[in-house]
Amino acid sequence: MSVPALVPSFPRYRITGTPAERGLMYGRLARREIREAITGYADVFQHYQNWDWARVRRQAARFRPHIEDFSPASMREITGIAEGAGVETDDVLALNTRSEIMFAAGAEAERMPMECTSFALTAQASADRTVLAGQNWDWILQARETAVLVEVTREDGPDFITLVEAGMLAKIGLNESGVGLCTNTLISSHLEGGPGVPYHILLRSVLDSEDGASAANRIKAASRSNSANYLIVDESGFCQDLETTPKAGAVQAFLPDDDGIITHANHFLADHLTPRDVYLERKRHTLARKELIDRGLRGAEKLTIDRLKTVLGDHTGEPDNVCQHPNASLPRAERTCTVAGVILAPESRTMHVAAGNPCVSEWHEIRLSTTTA
Repeated sequence: MSVPALVPSFPRYRITGTPAERGLMYGRLARREIREAITGYADVFQHYQNWDWARVRRQAARFRPHIEDFSPASMREITGIAEGAGVETDDVLALNTRSEIMFAAGAEAERMPMECTSFALTAQASADRTVLAGQNWDWILQARETAVLVEVTREDGPDFITLVEAGMLAKIGLNESGVGLCTNTLISSHLEGGPGVPYHILLRSVLDSEDGASAANRIKAASRSNSANYLIVDESGFCQDLETTPKAGAVQAFLPDDDGIITHANHFLADHLTPRDVYLERKRHTLARKELIDRGLRGAEKLTIDRLKTVLGDHTGEPDNVCQHPNASLPRAERTCTVAGVILAPESRTMHVAAGNPCVSEWHEIRLSTTTA
């Protein structure tokens, strides 16, 4: 394994106002990263599907009514982001629906690199007796260059902070109500990428929620376009992992085990949710990553933040290790890597973030709604 250069801390942008005003501010502040993300995904779709960006935009536009029905404020924010960044609304829609478009594109989309290893701990398992959650966010290399921390102050919902690719509404994050969110891609053999609410819009709905139970219920009730795993916690002790597919009612909720721990990678644990686990068929190392993070977390009597950082930077079992490094021999569009390591402490409204590979990157402690990172 070659040790990569350190990745600088991600840019942190604070936005406020109405949905339209927030979008405009976000677009202006992250203009460079949003434009780079658009260019990068244009290359990705060209590489995998031989699609030009105009075709991608047309695919994205079909999700607009589903977003407007589910969350009109989210659609207003997307429109504002586009205006602020000086791009078209369909460009920003394409960023927020890139997962759905990839799956709807056909068999070639099944080659896309999609990784993530996540966990949550109840107070029983953590050394400080509070709920914690975290993950390695693994995706393609370009996301390291376009990821940003977006902190939102608003009157129409709880304030929140999220680590996300620029132009998207949310990914990993936590809010002022003490709700925390981690996530994993899943791929079922049901219709993926069909009509429904896009994955990243559903992620945002979790951070719009006042408590973990409300967030989970909204995911369960939604008409979902893609399969995904949502790991939701809150400061009250709520801790639930939701495996979902696009099929109505196809949701399985998992609670922590007797040790107070939940872990997840990119395969279904509930076999009844899908006739075939498409991700598992393609990349069986998801099994190894789950086994490795289980071993790392269950090997300590009480889990400290420092222990969690070590687990996310682990290289045991390489090349199927939890901390993923880009393979320089692959085309750039296929270079899966750990974009960031993240640990969430909802009670203190704190995120611990390592930009790039946690084994070599400096961890930064970021507290929601403070003036210093």
